[in-house]
Amino acid sequence: MRAGVLAVALGGALAIASGPATAAPDTGSSAPPVPVGTTIAPPVDCRPSSARPYPVIVLPGADGTTADTEKQWATMTSTLVQQGACTLLYQGGIIDGRRWAGDMPDSARQLAQFVAEVKKTTGADKVDIVAHSAGSFVANFYLKVLGGGPDVHNVVLLASEARGCDGAGFLTQYGLKDLPVTPVQVLQAAPWLLPVLTALMPDMGPTLQLSPASDVYRAVMDGPVTQPGVRYAVMATKNDAVATPAGPCSFITEPGVTNDFYEDVFPGGPAVDHSSLRSSPDAANWVVDQLYS
Repeated sequence: MRAGVLAVALGGALAIASGPATAAPDTGSSAPPVPVGTTIAPPVDCRPSSARPYPVIVLPGADGTTADTEKQWATMTSTLVQQGACTLLYQGGIIDGRRWAGDMPDSARQLAQFVAEVKKTTGADKVDIVAHSAGSFVANFYLKVLGGGPDVHNVVLLASEARGCDGAGFLTQYGLKDLPVTPVQVLQAAPWLLPVLTALMPDMGPTLQLSPASDVYRAVMDGPVTQPGVRYAVMATKNDAVATPAGPCSFITEPGVTNDFYEDVFPGGPAVDHSSLRSSPDAANWVVDQLYS
């Protein structure tokens, strides 16, 4: 049913956007509110060392459910722990076992509260953040909009979602392929569609907040994304069929940011995709290099 609603809505929007100029439908002034999710926060029972002074907060993406999280991230978290990092796997915006399914700004506020708790409990001046996919947007909202930059040392993003995404990979998950225009193009041409889709499919609210038609998106992506004093590194995979187009969707093309394709750094490594990048031992070692080299 969701695929059918999307197809009809996008088709209608495309027809209106490409036809003669008409008044936008009366859909209200803004998108309906997106519910606030819950959190799963680990106990802050580790202490940073002089060699690894910043606790590492790991933010999973939205793939899978909270029941899958520990297994999905076992390679990354164990690699960080072996390096002596105080490693904390944090999940927010949880609705019906799905991560980042709640309002994105509220998820970022949840992250801000956890960062404050980690700093207070450990005595650390700052934290490091490692984030995947949708978790990267939460991290960037926290850093830029909520002013989290002074509390963060490094940010390492995997298969992240930044300025250049076209949304085609999202529709592919619902069997909608080879459309004449991308979802982002449709929403830019017909921004009134955003509140319509949010009302029709409330569980898509957070995803729609990542579109350029959204005020939430513009709060992060208008102007520089990176924050003074924070080191940024991004890894994408050329096999990404979700954050599309692969590379331009994920990379932050701003001064001082390291942007790497997995396949360029590890030309002989096992193939990865959008989700499995975060489970790759090679990617985990790359993350360590970004944090500690």
